[in-house]
Amino acid sequence: MNLACVQPSTYAILDFARLPMAVTGGVDQIICYANPSFCRLVGKNREEIIGKACAELLPKEDKCLLLIDRVYRTGNTESHTQGDHAKPHAIYWSYEISPVFGERQDVDTPVGTLLQVTETAPFHRRATVMNEALLVSAVRQHELMEGVEMLNIKLQEEIQERQRAEAAVEQLAFYDPLTDLPNRRLLMDRLHRALVTCCRTMHHGAILLIDLDNFKDLNDTRGHHLGDLLLQEVAHRLNTCMRECDTVARLGGDEFVIMIEELSEDPTVANGQAKKIGMKVLDALNMPYHLAGYEHRSTGSIGITLFSKNRESVEDLLKRADMAQYRAKAAGGSTIQFFDLEMQRAVTARAELEADLRRALQERQFILHYQPQVDYKGSLIGAEALLRWQHPRRGLLLPMEFIAFAEGHGLIESIGQWVVEAACIQLMAWSMTPHTAHLTLSVNISAREFGHPNFVTRILTIIDEIGADPRKLMLEFTERAMFGPVEETLVKMSALKARGVQFALDDFGIGFSSLASLKSLPLDQLKIDRSFVRDILTNSSDAIIASAIIALGRSLGLSVIAEGVETEEQRQFLGRHDCHAYQGYLFGQPGAVEDLSSLARPRSALELQTAGSKFPASRRHLCG
Repeated sequence: MNLACVQPSTYAILDFARLPMAVTGGVDQIICYANPSFCRLVGKNREEIIGKACAELLPKEDKCLLLIDRVYRTGNTESHTQGDHAKPHAIYWSYEISPVFGERQDVDTPVGTLLQVTETAPFHRRATVMNEALLVSAVRQHELMEGVEMLNIKLQEEIQERQRAEAAVEQLAFYDPLTDLPNRRLLMDRLHRALVTCCRTMHHGAILLIDLDNFKDLNDTRGHHLGDLLLQEVAHRLNTCMRECDTVARLGGDEFVIMIEELSEDPTVANGQAKKIGMKVLDALNMPYHLAGYEHRSTGSIGITLFSKNRESVEDLLKRADMAQYRAKAAGGSTIQFFDLEMQRAVTARAELEADLRRALQERQFILHYQPQVDYKGSLIGAEALLRWQHPRRGLLLPMEFIAFAEGHGLIESIGQWVVEAACIQLMAWSMTPHTAHLTLSVNISAREFGHPNFVTRILTIIDEIGADPRKLMLEFTERAMFGPVEETLVKMSALKARGVQFALDDFGIGFSSLASLKSLPLDQLKIDRSFVRDILTNSSDAIIASAIIALGRSLGLSVIAEGVETEEQRQFLGRHDCHAYQGYLFGQPGAVEDLSSLARPRSALELQTAGSKFPASRRHLCG
């Protein structure tokens, strides 16, 4: 294309044109400019094209562009069709070169030419096959100025459209579509830059991680539409609390992050500044919201961590803020917590404990200790299996050190299944010996275990695979486990009861049991909690409660066993009130199964007292 009338300043616009365009000059049509599309068409870079005659870029067989001069001189249309598509160096399959006349009808000389390419094939290895029609205008220095102006307008429109498209892509890539706040990706980039700035200026910065309290309740009760309106309003309030140099971002869900820069160099002062900003944010979040005619109140929990010249990673900073935010939410919400090293140690300890528990299951580090249960004659009638963890580094661990954590991290089902399996194996071993074949074995079952849909199937499968007598297995539940949905509880207990499994209600009297539910469930035994037995001789209330539990159990046809019996006087008091089964330090501490062998025969009261006196009272809390 000859665009000699185009000023050099216009060439930059031509760079964005989709059509191949070149500026030529002189009789030999020397190329003095080529846009990227033209370079791609001929398969050469701009440096290889500038200064070359147009004829040098074309194969010898087809120099159709040279016909432009002839068309200009004669005013006749020239056309060409490439018949052999496989012919070497074929440029165009079909093209037409036509003259372009001006508005004056009395002028026979054309003002330019049109090259219409209807289909092309590559004539260079790197050339792009163009299947769209190309429209090329050949213009001389003094001609078609209006056409050039129109071209500039179209190119400007293309550039603006491209800029709008790029802005839309950037919005999607770096901003949250609901709140228009920076998203995690943009936040991470700004945090990286803020850390570099802190190292240079020695100032502190802060990250505030904000989580809305009870946000799920709004979604569940009023719908996600109002939830989205709340998030948008929260984003607006957070923006109004901050300076332009600060960043408010949305991580996702109902979590927001505020990154504050340019705090004091003094860490104590910076801490106070961050707290002041956090309180301002809390006050803004606590104001009532008006969402589509509905007034809603919401609060937030904020975790704060400072950063400075230290080389912390962005990921670590967000983790620290998250730990602090978790502590704020655990404290009841609508509060602020700062990260400290104690939080880090606690999180690390929890992570190590979870890994150790999983390893303990794989490597069978758990063991069972057995605490004897005796009748009024002192004869062994059974035992309670108590879980212990033989930790390779920390030694023997009691359940209070890991059971609650296991329940909160989805490990209690696997641990409970191992306990039942070990107990059934022990029952099988006892059944082989006459003086232990009558013994029962009690196993504690947590509420989470009992609530599992496959609880019954798991228990019966273990019993069948091991071959244990289900009548000798006593499953102990707390009131929390047994007094959930009564219908579901009754179905599960009845299914196991039909196979002979027995049930005991553990720690009876310390909860809020429904007597109606107690009557309807197929229980076999009540266990008096040790808290009533401990002061049964000195506290009249404990004595009355213990006596009432015994009477209630007898009236319902249930056996009653007292836990935590440590003295002969306690045993005698319970015996006088018709409680004739005991478990406690008086009869033996939890220990290995071999320790039960000596208790498999009747013992006198003197022997019981002697056995109990072997261990100091300060260690009696270890029993079960």
